Amino acid sequence: MIIEFLLSFLVLCITATICSFTSGGLIWELVDYALLPGLLLILALMIFLSGYGKAFIRIFQAPKKFKNTGLSELKKTEASLDYAFKALGFICAFLMLISGIYFYLNLDTRNTLGVNLAAILLSFFYLSFFGMIFITLKGKIKSNIIKYMAEENTYENDKAALSGKKLALSIIKILVSLSFIAGLYFLIIHFSTANLTSENPLSFYYLRDIPGIIYIFLPSFLLLTISGNFKSFFLALSFVIKNQKLSVTQKSISLNAISTLRMLFILEGIMATIGGFIGILFNLEDRSALGIAFTVACVPMIYALLINLILLPMESKISQLCDSE
Repeated sequence: MIIEFLLSFLVLCITATICSFTSGGLIWELVDYALLPGLLLILALMIFLSGYGKAFIRIFQAPKKFKNTGLSELKKTEASLDYAFKALGFICAFLMLISGIYFYLNLDTRNTLGVNLAAILLSFFYLSFFGMIFITLKGKIKSNIIKYMAEENTYENDKAALSGKKLALSIIKILVSLSFIAGLYFLIIHFSTANLTSENPLSFYYLRDIPGIIYIFLPSFLLLTISGNFKSFFLALSFVIKNQKLSVTQKSISLNAISTLRMLFILEGIMATIGGFIGILFNLEDRSALGIAFTVACVPMIYALLINLILLPMESKISQLCDSE
């Protein structure tokens, strides 16, 4: 499991570094020498106080040793990662809240604004960074648990898939539904917001931002591959399109792959967007470009949310395709 941990850490470090340079910031500005160690220390103490310490440390085991881990130990390790992610969220939320209070209390003192704002943004950043590592490892372990519990030939499925005509109708139904959803979102945004500039933040001109697209798609799918769920995700996609009946194991593996990717997209979107916001803080001289810079920084998060709007009904559909239901 140590290999998956190191690969996840390496992917995210490279992503954060490239994101910093392309957004106009500096990589060392993402490291707060008080906040980062303090956050990790609090998290470590909370994990050990919870009784999950031994189970959590198991993620640092060598592959050969981890391969011999029993089912009960795997479940405990999965639970420890779930607990660690929740604890990380509470810790970061508390730090963001306190930093926000200090930010507004010292709003008239300019030399304190940068420090407090950095604490708010970096808390978000660290939550996303370490959260993605936990989600990747949890996805890997859950996949192992499902396969461990599966009986032989569970993957075999003699249910016939849809005919060509029904398959085409199913795809058309999905595309029409997504088009209606997108249209309704644009209508809501048009009538509930005001924009007196000539810029349209949802135009293809901004959404085609290549770095933003790379930041949201490449790391997310790399982490999904590290978790061992890359193939399972595309199998799940084919199940939904074909409306094919699934076994319990197929359902569990598919849901694990989809939920893992959904969380990775959200957290990667947050991390990339926060990296863009931090880059904006280094380029405040030209205020005329702030709106455009903010828009471009939000591109990864926009894609993350749009993809989740697609994956969420896909996840629901998989749940309804199981033979036992």
